[in-house]
Amino acid sequence: MKKQQLPKVPYALRAISFLTGFALMAFELVAARILAPTIGSSMYVWTSVIGVIIAALSLGYWVGGKLADKRNKEFDVVLLCLGTVLLVMLTTVSYPSYLPFIASAVEDTRIQGVVASLLLFAPTSFVLGAIGPYLAKLAIISLQTSGQSVAGLSALNSLGGILGTFVTGFVLFSYIGSRETLLVVVLILITSSWLLLPKRRIVERVTVSLSSLLIVAIPIQLPLAVVAQVDSPSAHYVIADSVYAGQPTRLLMTGPNAAQSGVMMHAPDELVFWYTSYGAELIVNQNPERVLILGGGAFTLPRHLAKTLPDATIDVVEIDPALHDIAKEYFLYEDQPNVSLFFEDARTFVNKDHEPYDVVFVDVYGDAAIPFTFLTKEHGDRVERLVKDDGVVISNVIAGSQGACRQTIEVIDAMYRPHFPAGYWQTQYGQEYGRGNYILLHSRDRDMDYDMNVLAETTETAFTDNFAPAERMNFLCQQMSNPRF
Repeated sequence: MKKQQLPKVPYALRAISFLTGFALMAFELVAARILAPTIGSSMYVWTSVIGVIIAALSLGYWVGGKLADKRNKEFDVVLLCLGTVLLVMLTTVSYPSYLPFIASAVEDTRIQGVVASLLLFAPTSFVLGAIGPYLAKLAIISLQTSGQSVAGLSALNSLGGILGTFVTGFVLFSYIGSRETLLVVVLILITSSWLLLPKRRIVERVTVSLSSLLIVAIPIQLPLAVVAQVDSPSAHYVIADSVYAGQPTRLLMTGPNAAQSGVMMHAPDELVFWYTSYGAELIVNQNPERVLILGGGAFTLPRHLAKTLPDATIDVVEIDPALHDIAKEYFLYEDQPNVSLFFEDARTFVNKDHEPYDVVFVDVYGDAAIPFTFLTKEHGDRVERLVKDDGVVISNVIAGSQGACRQTIEVIDAMYRPHFPAGYWQTQYGQEYGRGNYILLHSRDRDMDYDMNVLAETTETAFTDNFAPAERMNFLCQQMSNPRF
């Protein structure tokens, strides 16, 4: 019996399948990245991006399949690749103006994410989806081997997507920005368009290719207040100059809801925001030997404490090592001899065994929301092991007196109260308000006298690593009045 040979799919079709898979996943990661400064980076935003892109791809598969059966022309693949180039170019030049308009016109962040994804990302995803059925149709040489032909192309497309995910997340975002990554996507798609019938309609193809590259490569003119935008594997940062409390202030932001850090450029040792000043006061009053700060930001609090407590050991845990360079370049940060920086996830750090601290200060945010991993019973159990018997846990949270904003306080209290029976709170204005910064303090010693409000023990059930509806709680809280700083 003659052995059946595997189908010989043209190399150009294989390469296009691989490259378009790479481009799709790179585009999807950039999509979520460019929404972050204006709309946010919450789970709702990611859900919107992924859901809309998958829906657009599915529609593209269906339409592409019908067109491939009807036309079955190789040059159609060239046109589809160039069509995606034009759509990525359109996304690149339009998102800086579209996103602020969407954010101002729609209040619900879930709807903002869906609308932005439909306008900016769905068209490109739709055309990318239409390419796959064309490639499959062209690759089928024999009905006896059609399954292998299609499977081979699908596997290459998936491999391209896997590589695109890792290269974009681990490499591109570490060295170039979101706009530059879109330029890489355009280059990949242009390359794909030239792999088939390279001698046909050369002038038109060269015109589209070069003009798209030039337009995408032109840098965005940033607003006057924006000093820089920096991408890292963890986040998209906006550094902007503003005026706070009548003083020129430089701010660090990762989303539209709040500034994560700030410094007065003429007085970098002074703390800008109430919560950092009040938190620093509470820390200093403990006369600590060892301090742990979860969340570095621009390292303004560690810098202040290092000079106020020169004999104390101060450990700072920050997930993003890029913030060290950002703080040095834009926020006048200087390394301090008694400050040690640990660049890893704060929850991972807490899970390990360390010499106990007198104070653990928790200031961990993504935009204006606390990640769920810092709101669970398991996290509270681990923090308890890091605190000395006479030590305290201090938390900076955006919360409030009502609804989901109040629940934020109660969830944190439910996490710490089993280990720290004394709880206290304070706000900038001395009384509770709808939404803003609250400082919480938990201690084992009920007899300690703090000039703070006593926190009534919560009846809220503690979140767990298995079930922590933090996204819903954060979303509902954000729908309340804007936070005060």
